[in-house]
Amino acid sequence: MKRILTLVFAVCILFSLTACGQSQNVTPSPTATPSSEPSQTNNVPEPSESPAGIDLSKIPNQQLTIGTASAGGAFYVVGTGIAEIVTKYVEPLNVTAEITGGSVQNPILVGTGEADLGISNSDHALNAVLGVNQYDRKYDLTAIGSLHSSILHIVTLEKTGIKSIPDLKGKKVAVGPAGGGSIPMFEAILEVYGMSMNDIVPSYLSYDDGVSQLKDGQVDCALAAAGYPASSVLSLSATDKVVMVSITEEDVKKISEKNPYYSLERVSKDVYSTDDDVLALCVRNLLYCSPDLSLETVYAITKAVFGNLEELKTYHNALKPVTLESVTDTSTVPMHPGAELYFKEVGLIK
Repeated sequence: MKRILTLVFAVCILFSLTACGQSQNVTPSPTATPSSEPSQTNNVPEPSESPAGIDLSKIPNQQLTIGTASAGGAFYVVGTGIAEIVTKYVEPLNVTAEITGGSVQNPILVGTGEADLGISNSDHALNAVLGVNQYDRKYDLTAIGSLHSSILHIVTLEKTGIKSIPDLKGKKVAVGPAGGGSIPMFEAILEVYGMSMNDIVPSYLSYDDGVSQLKDGQVDCALAAAGYPASSVLSLSATDKVVMVSITEEDVKKISEKNPYYSLERVSKDVYSTDDDVLALCVRNLLYCSPDLSLETVYAITKAVFGNLEELKTYHNALKPVTLESVTDTSTVPMHPGAELYFKEVGLIK
């Protein structure tokens, strides 16, 4: 009898342990982070419980793309970081960064379903939503969050003798790709000086190719709307005496009257080994997506990106100034409900 009772007792214990083991794997979090990861030290508040009203297990296996820009700017590097972090922390998602025409083209790619996510200067994202300026119709975009700022690099070499915007008249200028963010920023500056693109000889090249042609003497100046330091310009400054054409505070005030999303950024002379600090036109960048992505999917993407902000910053120095307080400023571009839910949950918005 004792043997029978002992056997029954053992079976009960085994059944209990098995049941407990199964219950631990019922609802794994797709964005759970090991304690050794950098995301645990970035001071991001964690939700106290699962988000109300959504089921993260409903996220389907998806291959997503994020539109970035040419390889010579910060967008591609930052976009690659976002893709890798989301793929790492959201198990059903596999995200890849795509080289594109850049800030102007990306809203079109997302709005037409050719890309799922994109990065753009905030002015272009807003213009696309409104269907104005560069866009002949409205494109459906929803913001996920704000990223780093881009400055307009107006780069030349000491031997060209170019020191100011008027010096560019009649010169060959690599203005960036046709769909990139450098051209509208450059046009805004030219307007202050009573100039237009007709006053220069433009070449529509990627930032990398533009800087390469500047080095080879095929163009006199190259533009790059990118977070700094931009890899292509940094490489050039290692071998040649770089001159960054500055604008003035008064220029920026005039530009901002018509374009309130533009501001002034002072770039230390140490960045590109220039003789003096550089005053450059600046605009904040947005991460956005198609509104067709589900609430669960965008919630998980937002949590992966901004819940691991310190890890994302390791991809590019341009991200270093980004703070949690700034990421919810989407420049009036409507926020996706999934992103809004995450930011509300961690107390970044009410």
